[in-house]
Parts: sequence; C-alpha cells; structure tokens
Amino acid sequence: MGVMKTIKTFADEHGFEATDVWAFTAQWVNEMDVDQPLYAVLESYRVMEENAIHERDTEAFMDYLAQCSWDVEQAGRQFADAFHGQWESLEEYAEQTIEDTGFMSLKAERTGEEVWLSYEDVLKFCRDNSLETPKPDMSVWESEYTVSRNGYIFASL
Repeated sequence: MGVMKTIKTFADEHGFEATDVWAFTAQWVNEMDVDQPLYAVLESYRVMEENAIHERDTEAFMDYLAQCSWDVEQAGRQFADAFHGQWESLEEYAEQTIEDTGFMSLKAERTGEEVWLSYEDVLKFCRDNSLETPKPDMSVWESEYTVSRNGYIFASL
C-alpha cells in the first residue's frame, strides 16, 4: 500500500510554498471529479506552474483537464494552444470569430465541400439580395472546438 503524501511534503519536493499549495488545494479538491482528487489537484498545481498557466485561468484549466481524461501532463502541454476564452455558447464564439477574422465557412450545396468566403462579401450579397445573413455552420465549429460546462472554448487538438 502506497503512502499518501502530505501537502507540505509535496510543496517541499517541488519547491512551492506550502501555504500556496494548501490554498489551491482547499479551493479545488472538491471540484475534481476523479477517484483521487487530492493527487489530481496537487499535480495540477505543479503542471500549471511548470507550463506558466496563469492563476486567472485555473477554472479553465480544470475544465480542460476533464476533457483530457484527467491526464494532467497532456492538459498542461496543450492548454495554451487549445484555450480560446470563455463565451456564452459555441455559436456566440463562432459568430464573434467570423466578425473578427472577416471570413466564414459555408458548405457548398452541390459538392458538400467547405468553402471559405469573405464575410464582407457575404454581408454585401445578402444586403443586395434582401437575404438574411447566414448563421455559422455549427457542424464545422463543433468538429473543431468544444465548449466546457463553464463556457470555456477549446480547440480540438
């Protein structure tokens, strides 16, 4: 049977302040949905430090950790590339991204191919022809991104 490390022992082994680790653990141990929550929280603290993940992104990291099947090392390596911010919904994120980038993805009716069009051209075409502005093709966005329970958007890596 293995020996459970104390928070102080963990902090000492990794060069952290025990009070900082204790505060982090007290806040997050009840949020973890795993068999070994203390271990997962302690490893999360270490991995966030090693990967320079800011304290303000802790909730997002914990949501991403769940999406990575609680693989703390993988979540730490991928978080910076995967994290896109917090939104009310994936559709809201898609609409804002289309506006920001100036391009929108549409599926060609006949071929089913994904086509990227200038959003400005799409808006002009819709205005000129009294058409409603098309909504983002959410199937494309859902294949590329996921949204967590707290509204954090992550790219599928």
